[in-house]
Amino acid sequence: MAAVASTPRGHDPGLPDRAAAPDAPTELRAGESPLDRFQTEAEAVSTIVERVDAAGAASAVAAALEAAGAGAVAIAADLGDLLEPVREACRSAGLQVDDYADVAPERARAAALDATVTGCLAAVAATGSIVTTGATGRAAALIAPTHVCVVRADQVVDGLHALVDGDVLAAAGSMFALQSGPSRSADIEKTLILGVHGPGRVHVLLVV
Repeated sequence: MAAVASTPRGHDPGLPDRAAAPDAPTELRAGESPLDRFQTEAEAVSTIVERVDAAGAASAVAAALEAAGAGAVAIAADLGDLLEPVREACRSAGLQVDDYADVAPERARAAALDATVTGCLAAVAATGSIVTTGATGRAAALIAPTHVCVVRADQVVDGLHALVDGDVLAAAGSMFALQSGPSRSADIEKTLILGVHGPGRVHVLLVV
């Protein structure tokens, strides 16, 4: 703050050197496994984390939706090459499946969703967060009572410094969000309630 205050108007004071920054909760510790830390942090905020292989990812998505009692499901386009396998697995399980892009403009259909399935831009190991963007509809991760998110192991970054310093956010556009677990609020009588402003159930499938 002192550096900014003492900098003449119109001059960029630059960013501080983070290489010598002390250990922080938002960063990975030396020798720590990013996948293990991500799972620990995510589960600490009530996220269900399940590790699956690529071949079993689609069926795991369908199973997660069935376990949540979902019927009407919207799938986001950011699932990439898993989009069609997930769609088929969900339909085979008897779920009503639509593309999120088709559902989003119609408020009544969006409100009737039981669950959404999305990918993510990245996941942050040190905070157990997923990074979602406006590219495929950020609300896809927020609009339904259940959110199932597919995270590939190579999408997990160590901490917030790695997220900001790397190239990951170049694809985020002008809007991105870090989401950690189900929505929660304790505004009323300091009683914690899940699912007030977003999903009450978040299930991450970590593809390893």
